Amino acid sequence: MYDRLVTRTKGTLYMLFASLTAKVVTAVCAIVGAVALLGCFFVTVTGGSPFLEFALAMVFFATFLVGSYWWMIFGPGRVL
Repeated sequence: MYDRLVTRTKGTLYMLFASLTAKVVTAVCAIVGAVALLGCFFVTVTGGSPFLEFALAMVFFATFLVGSYWWMIFGPGRVL
């Protein structure tokens, strides 16, 4: 079943089951979440504002929730 959902072409995995909207939302959540997580790390290391650190942690948490629930609702085999 896994082979039908994901294929390997030129060494890259593609999400064949996902619509363009699902791919865009997933990419945006991943990028925003990664930037927020790295920003939170750098604010902690440099001794920056705890309020900024908290805000970045909340952005990361929100993107994590949105991304997770997005795939629960519009995951493999579901249509947007």
